[in-house]
Order: sequence, then C-alpha cells, then structure tokens
Amino acid sequence: MTPYDPTRAAELVASIHAPWRATVGECLSRWAGLDPATRAGSYLIVHSDEPGSRRTLNGARIAELAANV
Repeated sequence: MTPYDPTRAAELVASIHAPWRATVGECLSRWAGLDPATRAGSYLIVHSDEPGSRRTLNGARIAELAANV
C-alpha cells in the first residue's frame, strides 16, 4: 500500500451526506470509530499535490492504510 502523508488533505465519505474534510490522519481516526458496516462501505479520497488529482480508497484499502500508520 502506498504510504500517505497523514497531513495531506482528504475526505471521508461514510454516508450519503457530505464528506468529512480533514487530513488523512484525522480521517483515519474518525474512520476507526465507525461501526464495522459503515467502515466497510466508506471511501477515503486523498488529494494530490497536482490540482484536480486524487486517489479514492475503498473500505478494505482504508483498513490496510490504517494498519500501516
């Protein structure tokens, strides 16, 4: 799994409501506090240094990232 800077801008999408905008580290902390079903259905959008460029991780990939932080 590609390591991400925990201070990089990110968005956690855990419901149909607006995403939670914070850093990767803050999103991972919030994700860890969600119930298992919500964690599995969540997405983490990690923004790149290039304008408009981003990477989207599904629940399984978020779990891998969280395990390596």
